[in-house]
Amino acid sequence: MFKSKIKALLLSSKHKRIRRSYLFVPVKPPENLRGKLEVLANRCIGCGTCVRTCPSRLIKIENLGNERLLTFSSGRCIYCGRCAAACPEKAIQITNKFELATENKKDLEIVIKLKMAECIVCGKPFMVENMLNKLIEKLEQKSEEEIRKLKMCSDCKRKLLNKNG
Repeated sequence: MFKSKIKALLLSSKHKRIRRSYLFVPVKPPENLRGKLEVLANRCIGCGTCVRTCPSRLIKIENLGNERLLTFSSGRCIYCGRCAAACPEKAIQITNKFELATENKKDLEIVIKLKMAECIVCGKPFMVENMLNKLIEKLEQKSEEEIRKLKMCSDCKRKLLNKNG
């Protein structure tokens, strides 16, 4: 038994290469392959729909002062595509990039910083600027009063209604 192990060791030491080298020929992935996430920060409105639909809970939203941070931890992604399908602005796209090997999980994180709009009355950040601009664009009749109300936080709107009510 001991001799057979030594014999196997000597035979394996003759070969310089024990494992296969990585493929040097580029591999073309199939068109329907769901790979790495790509997030377009200029399209994102910070609504959080992607957070609610992700089964892996890899997307997190944090409000830090006048910024909203969206963090995508792609190391936990199961590549289901639900976040991309749910995004109303199509800011999340699934690419066909599949080579994601890394030694550091932080390399797989995508962090998006979105600027928050401040209330015109109290100055408190209350909504992502991209979302506010989108709402103002969708108003059919852009009266100054409606735009002013959109630029106010919910507390200031409530105070205004109580004062006028």
